[in-house]
Amino acid sequence: MGNFYHKPEREGNSPYTRSGVPPPKMLKKSGSDLPSHRINDPMSLELHMADERVRTAGLSPAEREWRIKWLKDQHLHPDEPVHVDAVNRQLNPIRVLYRWPWDKLYKHFLRPTFGTYYGTAIRVTVPKVIMAFIAFEIGYYYWKYEGKDWTRLRGIENSPLKVTIDHRAEIEAQNPEILQLGVNDPSKYRYFSPSFQKREALHDIGAPARPW
Repeated sequence: MGNFYHKPEREGNSPYTRSGVPPPKMLKKSGSDLPSHRINDPMSLELHMADERVRTAGLSPAEREWRIKWLKDQHLHPDEPVHVDAVNRQLNPIRVLYRWPWDKLYKHFLRPTFGTYYGTAIRVTVPKVIMAFIAFEIGYYYWKYEGKDWTRLRGIENSPLKVTIDHRAEIEAQNPEILQLGVNDPSKYRYFSPSFQKREALHDIGAPARPW
């Protein structure tokens, strides 16, 4: 294949066109010292190139034909752009598995109902909110019901902070025994877990009812 470009013959010395023919002059407001930009546009970067007729003023008939073909090539087919998910996104099998229900919901309900923009926003936001809520509920359950104590090793352990009290003597003088009620004292439980004092072995269930 060869080069089909045909350079037109130079008919002038203008650097703005291929043929050298200078573009037509543009008007400006009378009495204005501004350069010859477009009227009412003091900072136009298009200048004379804003007019399509001026842009094609120095083209030969062959170049005009090639330009028409190039402009038509910029028009997309009604079926384009074609989104091929397998080409644009490579997912591992695990992600494909847990994304499958939401992808089906997006394809058959969210996008036809809410459109591409809002359907995609719902598809991206709702699963993340649900996973964050489930993670929060799991953490809250373990914190509240699976606390670590002397009977188990697993769970979340809450370590009491070391309390520093200023003016202890003055507080005790004004409110006797208030610090014992309001401040956690690990020595009260002999430095064991507080739940150790509530163990089932200390419960008095009374004398056995059976004769043996």
